[in-house]
Amino acid sequence: MAKDKEINDKVIVKEKRGFYIHFIIYIIVNILLFVQWWYITGGEGFAWPIATTAGWGIGIAAHFIGVFVFLKK
Repeated sequence: MAKDKEINDKVIVKEKRGFYIHFIIYIIVNILLFVQWWYITGGEGFAWPIATTAGWGIGIAAHFIGVFVFLKK
């Protein structure tokens, strides 16, 4: 029993670490996309990085739910 709990705890830690890495990459990439958009257009016109941020944000939300809501302790 104790060994099963230890294995389960390792899986939970691995999944949480995976989410945090995913989220940090999401933040960094989206900041760079907005900086690129601002540099190229001067902040005028349609802010096309919004589409990437929103689409990827749905994936981040699903990953969060999968790790922190449905993953049992």
